[in-house]
Amino acid sequence: MKISARNQFKGTIVSIAEGAVNGIVQIDIGGGNIVSSTISMNAIKELETGSW
Repeated sequence: MKISARNQFKGTIVSIAEGAVNGIVQIDIGGGNIVSSTISMNAIKELETGSW
């Protein structure tokens, strides 16, 4: 598992916008709060396959 302890949020992925190199993932962390993050396409592929 390649993840930083500083960057962990419990929530539900609500959208993934893929780009050529990076993508934007939006996560609903509850209470009406949505966190958006720019991550690499490799990280997005790991999310999609559940290999995290």
